[in-house]
Amino acid sequence: MTTAAAKKEIWLDTDPGFDDWFAWALLEADPAVRLHGVSVVAGNAPLPLVLANAQRIHALHGWQTPLWAGAERPLVQKQVTAQDILGSTGLRTSGAALPEAATPLQAGHGVDAMIDSVRAHPGRITLLAIGPLTNVALAFAKAPELPSLLAGLVIMGGSQGAGNTTPVAEFNIYADPEAAAQVFEQAPRVPGGTRMFGLEVCRQVQGGDAHVAALRAASRGPGDRAAVFADHLDGYIGVARRRGRASAPMYDPTPVAWLAHPEWFTLQPARVEVELKGSFTRGMTVCELRVPRRAVANAEVAVAAQGDEVMAWAVEMLRGVL
Repeated sequence: MTTAAAKKEIWLDTDPGFDDWFAWALLEADPAVRLHGVSVVAGNAPLPLVLANAQRIHALHGWQTPLWAGAERPLVQKQVTAQDILGSTGLRTSGAALPEAATPLQAGHGVDAMIDSVRAHPGRITLLAIGPLTNVALAFAKAPELPSLLAGLVIMGGSQGAGNTTPVAEFNIYADPEAAAQVFEQAPRVPGGTRMFGLEVCRQVQGGDAHVAALRAASRGPGDRAAVFADHLDGYIGVARRRGRASAPMYDPTPVAWLAHPEWFTLQPARVEVELKGSFTRGMTVCELRVPRRAVANAEVAVAAQGDEVMAWAVEMLRGVL
């Protein structure tokens, strides 16, 4: 039996988004995880919309984890969203929508809550950031000691080559490159290390029709949690289907799976820098893997995943709680 002392302690920073929901649900379902709090950042859609998604997801599941609103805009640039891909609210569904019931937010700002939680549990909390890094950068600037108090920093974002928002930039980094640059600058100060899960590794974890069917099979009737979740997974995969693909990358669940089963992944030390000035390369994560010969590493970059094992574990984990 997992004891409280043995649990992995996590703070989640997110911008729901279906794959964010999937990642969050895995954390809530895993008995080996203690989730201290969730801060929401503008990203997949403007802050009011992703906040509403988070509040309705939270209420649907009846979770107890406290929930805060975070940053509503990037540090410097104009806001970029993924609404052109994910729909106006950032959550597509092929059937049932989220129920309207919404969990109230905690008072105060998510950045302050993140700082307070890490300070209260020095050396114990891993910060899992699966949206733009605005909240994390603001927290590091407001509390300069914070990186040194973390157990680890895990980021879903970036790529080693091609992007998904521009030819070279991944969405979470492109949505606030200045924040990402500041976070990677502080990454070496995190005692337990910083890990980046970029496009290449996340695309090795694919969700398809069989996973939708397995989750629908857990439903006890129309409109229950399993049915609503499966319809949103189906809607998310539908974006890929319209592009001629039978499955879709499960971006945000990928680092959650690493937290639970690091043996399914290969990571490589790297120097990660964020391009801020290039006319065509803004938001690119430049990953120098030739360390220490060419650079001093500031992170580990995930390069390979056993995607079938990840998805089998994720579906089974959720079938037990939906």
